[in-house]
Amino acid sequence: MSDTALRLKNPSVTLYAFHLCQDLSQELEQLRPDADQLWQHCANLSEPLGIPELKSLPEKLPSPLSQTGNTPLKYTAPLQLAGSALTVQVYPVKIHDTYALDLTLSCQNTVAASEFSHFNPQGCLLASTIQASLGQTLVLYGEPVGTPEEDRTLADACVDGFFQGTDQKSQFMASGQLFGSPIFAYDNGKEKPTEQCHLLVWLNRHPETLKLVVKTSLSFFNLLCCRSKILFAYDQARWCYGKTRGLYSQLEQEVTDFKKLATQRDTRLEQLKQKLTEMPSKTFEYAGYLRDMKDHKNAIATNDHNYDYWLNKICEHSLENDSIEFLENFLNQRTKRFQKQIKTDLNYLKPGQQLFDQMLGSIRGIVDIEQAECDRALEKALRDKEKADQAREKQLESIRHQEQKAAEEREKQLERWITLVGTGLAVSGISSQTDAKPVESVIAQLFSKESLDCPTAGVTPCLTYSVVFVLFHVGVGFIAALIMNGIINLVSKLVLKGTGSRE
Repeated sequence: MSDTALRLKNPSVTLYAFHLCQDLSQELEQLRPDADQLWQHCANLSEPLGIPELKSLPEKLPSPLSQTGNTPLKYTAPLQLAGSALTVQVYPVKIHDTYALDLTLSCQNTVAASEFSHFNPQGCLLASTIQASLGQTLVLYGEPVGTPEEDRTLADACVDGFFQGTDQKSQFMASGQLFGSPIFAYDNGKEKPTEQCHLLVWLNRHPETLKLVVKTSLSFFNLLCCRSKILFAYDQARWCYGKTRGLYSQLEQEVTDFKKLATQRDTRLEQLKQKLTEMPSKTFEYAGYLRDMKDHKNAIATNDHNYDYWLNKICEHSLENDSIEFLENFLNQRTKRFQKQIKTDLNYLKPGQQLFDQMLGSIRGIVDIEQAECDRALEKALRDKEKADQAREKQLESIRHQEQKAAEEREKQLERWITLVGTGLAVSGISSQTDAKPVESVIAQLFSKESLDCPTAGVTPCLTYSVVFVLFHVGVGFIAALIMNGIINLVSKLVLKGTGSRE
């Protein structure tokens, strides 16, 4: 079919983007550091859309944002579609912990499907540009000019036109009918919110459609917000699962290494202490990821309930032939599958946490036991060393005592010899001062023919006389010294005997 045949009246593109502005870890009124990122990226659309006033969007937002009652901001772009100016309407709101953006580009004219590229210059409305943390949904709306049989072809052509000039493309996923008009769903199948490209093409073929769209706009906005939160929570749960699997692999290696330590007694204690230092942080991290997975599972359950609530609100206004199975299937199939998958992941990973705790407890027990044994061995070694030091000190004391005693004995012997020699010399001196007649009588008997008058008697008699004289007196001194030695020995024995009897 030619491009001119695939045409729509009053086309519009609406961007529903959702960004997390608060965390559970923060106080109720505290915002995330990147909370304003959504408004900043929306302001950056001023360049591709040619609207300088849009740059000041963050300053124009009311603070704090409310869930309802915020005034939409309207801008007119210089872009022209079939001679009609492009109108831009920005509606920012806060839905609980989420900043949400409803940005609609529209024109009042009839355009070809391929001209939807003008609504997305430079791919400015794609998730990779908007970077909404929870994801986004794009709705392409218009009144088809052709027959209903051409609707699917027209929807495909609108999608092709919208992605023209970009490297992205969404695949057809499902179709249905809402408020009497056909609606087609497209998706690129990515799980990461900033890479997803969820797109709906809604072709108005019923006079009540636009009226009911306006009436249920808030319900539809909240429905898409719940959808984005569910997908975000599942993506985060899978991210946590990947991280926990990595820790689980490390745990398996720790178990293997732990078994090998049994044969390394020399270095085991230090290695166990090292593990005891490293493992608590891994255990804490592991438990943190499991906790986050449970939180994400609860978030999916909560938003599953909210999604069902808003879907029922929309159904209250649905027409007789409406068919919204593609919206119901997200709730009944994908959401349930997400919850089941997270539950399976938790059941798989929980034993790992128990193993972490058990091994950490075992390491602590072994370290305590071996440390106690080392302390006892060290204490025994210190006691043995102290005893050895004491024995060596006693031995040295005994040696010093013996040396002192020997020195005292030598001193006594020296004193005795000095006493005896002194006594002998004294007696000899005294003896030499007495009359020499006895010596002369003895020499006269020996040398009867020689005269003893010196020096007239000659050298020999005089020398003999002198030698005998000296020897006689020395002998007297020696005898006196022997007598003194006997007296000293006797006194020493009496002193020792008296000391022994007193002891």
